[in-house]
Amino acid sequence: MCNYCYEHTRKIWYLQKESFDMRSGRFMKILPGRIRELWYDFYAPRLQNLVDSTTGDIGANPDRKPYTGLTKAFYNYFAKNYLGGQVVTSLDDMMRVLDLAEDIYVSYCSCKKTAGGGEDYRCLFLNHNARFQRKKEIKGKAPEHGRFIDIEEAREMVVDHRKTGHYGTVLWGLRPKVDCICNCDHYCAGLYTPEIRWGLLPSFTTSIVVNADKCDPDCTICQGICYAKAIEKEKGQQVIAVNQEKCIGCNLCIEKCPYGVFDQQPRKVYYDATIGKKVET
Repeated sequence: MCNYCYEHTRKIWYLQKESFDMRSGRFMKILPGRIRELWYDFYAPRLQNLVDSTTGDIGANPDRKPYTGLTKAFYNYFAKNYLGGQVVTSLDDMMRVLDLAEDIYVSYCSCKKTAGGGEDYRCLFLNHNARFQRKKEIKGKAPEHGRFIDIEEAREMVVDHRKTGHYGTVLWGLRPKVDCICNCDHYCAGLYTPEIRWGLLPSFTTSIVVNADKCDPDCTICQGICYAKAIEKEKGQQVIAVNQEKCIGCNLCIEKCPYGVFDQQPRKVYYDATIGKKVET
């Protein structure tokens, strides 16, 4: 997707209706739709167990060494093809994702719970994944840990979390299908695994400094809200820049800065989940 397409057509994969349909031919095209549903029901809980065990390790060992060799290669492949996430560009885009959902099921944040932070009900499972989560509970394969909600409650939840400094992440299974939208913070597993190149895809935009002269040298709001630690600013001085390699494009610094110091621009290099390749624009 080139910059022109992004700016003028907004053809972002998670804003397309077919990305919400398990039977869509966008993924696993060689299998009939019903077979894809059965395959998802089989593999989804197994992948979730793998994610939970990895997140638990992160919580227990925050200073662990990065993955290397075959382990790193495996998680890279896994994150890009089977279960990954991408930061949503803005609150408006989060609302558009909810508008495309038929069923919404709220549950606790698996990342936070397995990292030792307790149950925080802020992950919104969508459509097939929402129905699948409820099906597990009815069959007694999982304890009751969530409930269906309507779109108005989902909207209120997203807005409230955004106010507290959470950023949006769309998760997919069987690239690129929308499984859920999460309200993430420092517990997000993707933030703890930067050695996985696409474990947490940054958004299609990146923050930049446009009015450094308006920055209050004593203000630290942007640094406090930036989970990726991408804001370059010395104590008692005005902001210098946003580290483009670290920025995940959550736009929180743009929304929270009271002085209008930041703005966004299309990202020059990103991973296109629909074609499975890195793209330079």
